[in-house]
Amino acid sequence: MENSSSNTKQAFWIALGSLFTFSFGIVSSVILSRYLSKSDYGTYKQVFYIYSTFLTVFTLGLPKAYSYFLPRTEISQAKSLIKKITNLFFLMGGIFSILIFFSADKISIFFHNPDLSLALKIFSPVPFLMLPTMGLEGILATYKMTRIMAIYTVITKFIMLCLVTAPVILFDGNYIQAIIGIVVASFFSFILALFFKYYPIKNKGKQKCETSYQEIFQFSLPLLYASLWGILISSSDQFFISRYFGTEVFAEFSNGSLELPFVGMIIGATSVVLSPVFSRMNHLKVDPKKDIFPLWKSVFEKSALLIYPLLLYTWFFADILIVVLYGIQYENSAIYFKIKSIINFIAIITYAPLLINSGKIKYYSNVHCFIAILVISLEYISIKTIYTPYAISIISLFCQILKTVLLLYAVVKLFDVKYHQLFPIHLIIKIVIPSVLFLYLDHYFLVQYLKIENILVLIFGLIFYCLFYLTYSKLIKLDYPSIIRPILKK
Repeated sequence: MENSSSNTKQAFWIALGSLFTFSFGIVSSVILSRYLSKSDYGTYKQVFYIYSTFLTVFTLGLPKAYSYFLPRTEISQAKSLIKKITNLFFLMGGIFSILIFFSADKISIFFHNPDLSLALKIFSPVPFLMLPTMGLEGILATYKMTRIMAIYTVITKFIMLCLVTAPVILFDGNYIQAIIGIVVASFFSFILALFFKYYPIKNKGKQKCETSYQEIFQFSLPLLYASLWGILISSSDQFFISRYFGTEVFAEFSNGSLELPFVGMIIGATSVVLSPVFSRMNHLKVDPKKDIFPLWKSVFEKSALLIYPLLLYTWFFADILIVVLYGIQYENSAIYFKIKSIINFIAIITYAPLLINSGKIKYYSNVHCFIAILVISLEYISIKTIYTPYAISIISLFCQILKTVLLLYAVVKLFDVKYHQLFPIHLIIKIVIPSVLFLYLDHYFLVQYLKIENILVLIFGLIFYCLFYLTYSKLIKLDYPSIIRPILKK
């Protein structure tokens, strides 16, 4: 069985890198929200929405191929396998870049935003540069070198932050200068990623790998189909709000769709680390209920311990948090933020790496297909009837919850357990109920009774909550030491 302490340490380094990824996103959003007009900021966000929407199509499900095949491949053949998959990324990245450049005019017409055309043409080299960087974390996680991933992320995100925000702050630039900064930063990321991809196996032999392109596509294409449906699910609300409510409402929605750092850090880190673990265990034909379920349940419990307290704090103080970050002009973003935050309570369940690496990709894809059709249909109906952007977010929330329930059905069958056995119900109750009661009083006391300034509300609210929660968790002996000890070990 995989060493739990080692997995925790590897996940810590991935999470640390994710923190810097979030820091780039939030700091750049805060700066650009304040220095750009709502219209310009909305255009900037639309460029990334278009890129992220098409990105899944052109990655062909290949990023996860590294963590699936490398644990099953002889170390002497690893370099050949990495090169084979990277070459596919070069090909698809080139096609993606050409498509964005020559479709820019039509895309701008479709979104009723003429400013998009030039922005997309300037942005077009980014896919060719960034696709070959995909899957780096899977390679480094396989060889227990996630510390390098943290170093790579810190360097590249710091460069990107500087190059995107400096022209806007120092030279009164607009969204065009910010996008040029993205292009230049992508080149640095491209060079570093190619070096680090081969670093773990640089002296391990150059034997030709036995894994064929056919085997790679047999794994990746079903995953691509699932990812395509997944991107439709995750981007449908962005599409309908962007197309039907204009750039200013889309800017409010984008800031309200803030990705909380600790959620992405922990979920992303555990998924990256567990993917090669589950692949190796499945390859060795272990008993899922006996050998995999305890690991899966342990990860769930640790994720809940780390995420739920902070998630509850940000939900109760969402109105203050959004105003402090983006200014009073984005006050409406707090509504979107609260709706989206509810999804994060169930997003901690890391079912994807388990289902993908245990051969359940077809079911995984079918569920995404059903949910994509459902969410698009319901959101389109809401446009024609209710016509409010908030309804779009609520529909998205409902469909995401339904998707999780359906996918957990496969987990239940795999482990041969009951639904309720998947959840650490007693632990969740111990975390949530006392936190909700205290945070309600905390928010009321600071906002309604003391009526203090926004930033002070956040600071004192967090201090009071931390003092309460740390004392409470120690009294009832919540198992935080099991998370901290492996990280502190050398």
